[in-house]
Amino acid sequence: MQNINLYQREGRRGGGPQAGHLLSGCLLIAVLLVVHGAWQGWQLHAAREAASLAEQQAAQAQARLDVVKADYREPVLDARLPTQLAEQEAENRELQRLADHLQALDAQRSSGFSPLLQALADRHPPRGLWLTHIRLQAGGSELALHGLSQDQELLPLYLQSLGQSSAFSGREFARFDLQRDEQDLLRFLLSSRAGKEGGDE
Repeated sequence: MQNINLYQREGRRGGGPQAGHLLSGCLLIAVLLVVHGAWQGWQLHAAREAASLAEQQAAQAQARLDVVKADYREPVLDARLPTQLAEQEAENRELQRLADHLQALDAQRSSGFSPLLQALADRHPPRGLWLTHIRLQAGGSELALHGLSQDQELLPLYLQSLGQSSAFSGREFARFDLQRDEQDLLRFLLSSRAGKEGGDE
């Protein structure tokens, strides 16, 4: 009878990591850790320098603020200011009124006498009253009207009609003369100027 030995001893395989490889890996990891630590240390140093600079700037700003606070004086309202302001406003209003008046005079001069003459023509009564002389001066601001009327009641109506015209609105006559002549007609004079010069022709 023949004996068969089924047990065989297996040899160790050589496929595992080599010692040189492990050493190289450990060295690479160590180098990476050193580089990372150096990078972190540099960032920490830069952060500390930035914080130190910020603290210096804050201290300088605080010092400047303290100087400004030391020199600051609380403003005090001048008791004369309201009175001066009221006087200035009154002067400004007066200047504005003067400017408006000058503008109105300039408008009258630029427009000429045509609006006044047109108003006299439009408001003239159809009969019983005539204008014999019209005097316009100073751009129309000075006006004198000479005329005749058959009826004394026509003159107030005529003046009322002129007052309704925009060209004569607000105009006042300083002189009014009325007398009856030898032909039993009423001679009248309306002048914006008082005194003898208002009747000069």
